[in-house]
Amino acid sequence: MATPIDNPGTNLLEAEEFLDETSDYSDSLASSTVSLSDSIKEHIYENGRQYHRKSESRYLLPTDETELDRLDMTHHMMNVMLQGELYLAPWVPEKNSPHHVLDCGTGTGIWALDFADMHPASQVVGVDLAPIQTEWVYPNVKFELDDLEKEWTFKKNYFSYIHSRMIGTSIKDWKYYTQQMFDHCEPGGYVELSEYQLTGVGCDDNTVPADSGLRTYMSVLGEGLSKMGVNVKDYNAAFFQTHLENAGFVDVEVYTFKVPWGWWPKDKNKKYLGRVTAEVCSTGAEAHGLALMTRVLGYTEDDARKICDGFNKVVAEGKQHGYHLHWVLVGRKPKANEA
Repeated sequence: MATPIDNPGTNLLEAEEFLDETSDYSDSLASSTVSLSDSIKEHIYENGRQYHRKSESRYLLPTDETELDRLDMTHHMMNVMLQGELYLAPWVPEKNSPHHVLDCGTGTGIWALDFADMHPASQVVGVDLAPIQTEWVYPNVKFELDDLEKEWTFKKNYFSYIHSRMIGTSIKDWKYYTQQMFDHCEPGGYVELSEYQLTGVGCDDNTVPADSGLRTYMSVLGEGLSKMGVNVKDYNAAFFQTHLENAGFVDVEVYTFKVPWGWWPKDKNKKYLGRVTAEVCSTGAEAHGLALMTRVLGYTEDDARKICDGFNKVVAEGKQHGYHLHWVLVGRKPKANEA
């Protein structure tokens, strides 16, 4: 089991519709999910990157091979952060596997595939805005396209486990999102919400100056997301816990981790985590920033790249000891006799 930090202040240096008549998880055959038709796969190209045309106003990250590699590396980063664990909800393979699982913001689908492989008795549905999932899947995995901020068409009280990881750049209404999680989770089922700090820079030893490229990038990122209606300045452990509890989840546990940007930590495990994170950042800075800065904030491509490159230059040097906080929250939906 992963060990979260006890104190975040501790120094780190130590729509074509998809009709499935055999489906039992949708209230209606007229599901809002879509199949991978030719039009759904259309892309646009800008700033040297490929983007999904159908979701360009909602999903500002690229959909090219470089981005798919980054997303899979991010999955590895999360496994390292969790010390080899795939999740923190209390599921034990071959003992109490959840029957129906929903992976929100599935990305390439790598988490859903790993979970399905670990829990062959589980039926896993991965949902995302962009059609970037692998076409090779296990028999107990299915990928669908949908907007998680719209009304879900799945049956209510259905999923034994709802997993949502790192989609904080897309969700504008967390109250509605977490309420839908609660409504579609079965009584006694679990939700796991995994999100990270998207504003400011963590530093315990004053090595990150005010004019750091780290601070510049994070400031611009926060400005752009806020302009889109994503209030990342509100994100912290209490923010997510409050939303889960207000939706109705109980026994919410919060795990807080420090994720170093680069190889600078002295601790061997944290140093490795930092190296993996630096690899993610090497393409992640522009993946998150280019479209946001040029489309939303009106930056030129050259100016946007300078900000992204400035961030990566500092990370590569390893002299500024910046990090971000990552929060994993696990909650349970009460059973009827607990209400």
